[in-house]
Amino acid sequence: MSTDDDPSTPLLDDQHADDSNGITVQEKIKITEALLPCSTTRQNGGRGSASTSIDTVQTTSCQEEICIYHVPEKIRRVNSHAYDPQVICIGPIHQEKEVEFMKKLKGAYFDQFLNRLPEEKRAVLQQGLESTIKDCVDEIRKCYADDFSLDEKPFLKMIKCDAVFILELFLKTGEYERDGNKSQDGNKYDYIIGNPWRENAVQLDLILLENQLPFFILDKLYKIATIHIKPAGCCCFLELACQYFKKYGKKETNPHKILHFTDLVRFFLSSGHPCADSSTQNTCCKRATRLEEAGMKFKPMEDACLLDIKAWSGGQEREGIKEGELHIPILEIDEYTECLLRNLMALEQCHFPNEAYICQYANFLDSLVDNDKDADLLIESKVIINRLGESAAVAKLINNLCRNIIVITNEVPSCYNSLAKELNDYSDIWYNQIKAYLRRHFFRNVVAGTATVVGLIVLIIKIVKFSRSF
Repeated sequence: MSTDDDPSTPLLDDQHADDSNGITVQEKIKITEALLPCSTTRQNGGRGSASTSIDTVQTTSCQEEICIYHVPEKIRRVNSHAYDPQVICIGPIHQEKEVEFMKKLKGAYFDQFLNRLPEEKRAVLQQGLESTIKDCVDEIRKCYADDFSLDEKPFLKMIKCDAVFILELFLKTGEYERDGNKSQDGNKYDYIIGNPWRENAVQLDLILLENQLPFFILDKLYKIATIHIKPAGCCCFLELACQYFKKYGKKETNPHKILHFTDLVRFFLSSGHPCADSSTQNTCCKRATRLEEAGMKFKPMEDACLLDIKAWSGGQEREGIKEGELHIPILEIDEYTECLLRNLMALEQCHFPNEAYICQYANFLDSLVDNDKDADLLIESKVIINRLGESAAVAKLINNLCRNIIVITNEVPSCYNSLAKELNDYSDIWYNQIKAYLRRHFFRNVVAGTATVVGLIVLIIKIVKFSRSF
């Protein structure tokens, strides 16, 4: 792997490759356009998802707002391990914790990325990447909430190594998924690709709030790379990223202003959130077992956005949902779920306090699940897929999510207030409670129902006979 200490590949100021590197005039023009200063380049419009093609994309190129934060200490104390990378460190916050083996792995990925080109063009690509990072270094630093003591040269080297690692990882993952273990013979022996545990762990590490690079610099570097490398299937970096995180984007969505990968996954999961109703007071929903006592039925929704919880409206059927039914997108709870949700919630607390939809979802879920009996009910209803073992572990995870989290204020109502009020009003109606009680105790199955009817008939006959005796 080439480093900044290698005199053959110095960081560039404004120099570009000459004809001795085998570059055509057309390629020079493309490189010049791609290397325009950050402040002059910005893509507009765009659409895309994990399942659709993306023509253009608006990213936060050279935006000056802070978007990468240290998790606040009060939030971190609840579960500090949820915010620390387990395999790969990206960006400056956790760089000192990275083990030597992972540094070597990044070096190997860097070499593999360059090896996608003929040898005579590798130096030009590397110079283009370095020059782009140097042009944008001030904008990259502005994205981090904290100042770092890293000097410019090691900072540039870190950004280059981490960015190229991500690009190569995304490309190799796409190739492996398209062709299985037949694609790229080297992937069979890759430390990450083809190993399910490491693939999941690395993917989760790339979602951690403190483990991010700004999206705009990855997008620009990918544009430089695609001048020389022609990856199959993806026309822009946003589409490549959506493909990598596709398990979170279950519906066609249109991300257009992405800060980093944490923000991208948050967009996927929150794109179907209900609309907040400022006219409805903040309401805490009753727990699941209490709602079930009034006859509430919990229905799982497949392939729906996680936050898109639905019910009837105003006593009327809505979208095929009958009164007394709550339709909830399936939530799979495993060893990664808490880490994922906590980082998305931390991002909302730091950057989207007025649009904290993931936090509001976790708060609504916490209202439904008060103990293991509530968890059991949702698991039996197939709304929750439990991969933790005991239902008590599920309840504990859900109950702890909102600790030290500010979810609802008078100025920012929850998007689930109207839904909670509808559910509570339904459970307070005495007719619904009596009907549910009879169904639960006397008509829970065919045998019990038949026995109840026969018993009533016998009772009526005896009453009639008794009354005739007078």
